[in-house]
Amino acid sequence: METRQIVVISGKTCSGKSELASLLEKEFGFAVVRDRRVFQDAEWGLRMEQLDILDRRLELDKAEPEQWMLLKTKAICTNEKDGRPLVVDHLHSLDQVLKFRQAFGTNLVHVHLYASDSTLQERYAKRVEGDTDPLPYDEVNQLRDQDEIKALKNDADVRIYTERSDSNDTLVRVAARLHLYTPPEIRCVDVLIGGQYGSEGKGNIVSYLAREYDVMVRVGGPNAGHTVASSAGPYTYHHLPSGSRDVTARLLLGPGMTIHLPGLLKEIEECGIGDDRLFIDPQATIIEEDDIGTEKKGHLVSTIASTGSGSGVAAARRILDRGKGTVRLARDVESLQQYVGTPGNYHGSTTDRLEEAYRSGHSILLEGTQGSGLSIFHGPYPHVTSRDTNVAGCIAEAGISPSRIRKILMVVRPMPIRVGDPDGDQGHTSGKLKHPTTFNEIARFAGLEAPALNAAEKTSTTNRNRRVGWFEWDQFRKACALNAPTDIVLTFADYLQSTNSKARRFEQLDSETIKFVEELERVSQAPVSLINTRFPRDPDTSDLRSLIDRRNWTARSRRK
Repeated sequence: METRQIVVISGKTCSGKSELASLLEKEFGFAVVRDRRVFQDAEWGLRMEQLDILDRRLELDKAEPEQWMLLKTKAICTNEKDGRPLVVDHLHSLDQVLKFRQAFGTNLVHVHLYASDSTLQERYAKRVEGDTDPLPYDEVNQLRDQDEIKALKNDADVRIYTERSDSNDTLVRVAARLHLYTPPEIRCVDVLIGGQYGSEGKGNIVSYLAREYDVMVRVGGPNAGHTVASSAGPYTYHHLPSGSRDVTARLLLGPGMTIHLPGLLKEIEECGIGDDRLFIDPQATIIEEDDIGTEKKGHLVSTIASTGSGSGVAAARRILDRGKGTVRLARDVESLQQYVGTPGNYHGSTTDRLEEAYRSGHSILLEGTQGSGLSIFHGPYPHVTSRDTNVAGCIAEAGISPSRIRKILMVVRPMPIRVGDPDGDQGHTSGKLKHPTTFNEIARFAGLEAPALNAAEKTSTTNRNRRVGWFEWDQFRKACALNAPTDIVLTFADYLQSTNSKARRFEQLDSETIKFVEELERVSQAPVSLINTRFPRDPDTSDLRSLIDRRNWTARSRRK
């Protein structure tokens, strides 16, 4: 018994039938049964003129009255076992529709498209513009009988007036009637963000989780570097989702991204990422060399220790230069066309690709940027970054609705860091730490080697020394209020006690560390689900275990 959905389309010529069928095929994976597919046989060849198609229709109607499209559709159902829904483009009589109903029962949906005669003729005139001796509209249009038109309209399960709808408008209206869109209550996106001032170790956590996800999304820009340890050696990601080279997930860069083109292309090459995996939103912003120069020469580097990556200047220029034609987006860059598409034929948007993932039941991981305390709106201004780094800002940059969010993982370290103060003796700072200390003091506290600790604590993007402080409980609670995390991730547990670096299970952690975890859970009202015991910087990759996984959940991945 056939269970797939069968959609048949009726309507006059130029009402939008073929465009609808093509878009159902492109956007929702329908298989299309159309005149040209039926006619692709040895006798009639692969290409036919409009008049030949009409003649062929008449011939088949005489030989197999009203049934030839049905017979071909049944044959496709029999021969093609992939279960894809079918769309029939098109039927031109009620008798044909009724025979399809008899064959496919309630699996059949009849869509009728219509518009005014003047609009249909205007569309046809544009279609044949430039053709030599085009047929008149009335000869091409087979649906002329008013009683037949009325009967088709009355029978239709879905009837769409396309007078003021282009093909995409029509697709949306029909897809909604066919229940093709995923309901908003389907939650399949997990978001990971930093809970402090960045450098919380987000990259290693994302890399660990990446194996469970079908789709990975990155927002932010090259001012945030996420360093990952793997069997292939350490790698710092500035654009691609962390762990991209070690998994096979689909990769999406959202429209809120700021892209340093040479850096992105280098990452793509070094990680061996093909265009079958990577999609870049056409509206992502390109950082120009002038943006980097402006940022480095300006006051931000010298007063608040900005990374000087050009991300902030590019983002500001995108706002201020609207209408000037001076802002380049990803869609304007030839070297990105394989990941973006070409003008008039873009590969959609990140939102479109995410819609596909929702429909397919894929699991999605969104990797946030920097940390909650650096948010331009919620951080201690002016010692902030150029975007909102909380979960709301990250999902906005990616094009994800809040109703899609399943889990929010917030990463914190026991001793938050900020980038080192600007060079010079002008008294400027990268931002306040409430309880400042030194890495030498932390080494004494935890029993770590001070030289190794100081050498390791440099920023991923600028390689600057970091400043460090003791844990800030009020800042942590504010981050919890802003992000409502479902899970807390604790990193650098060895900074609490060096013996934690050898812990493989929760009960092996130092007793004071366990008390710290319990207090994190009380303050956040969320479980500490992942604990990073050390950052494996040793070139020996024989044992990279550094995470205690206490989760009672996993991503809903269908990936084998």
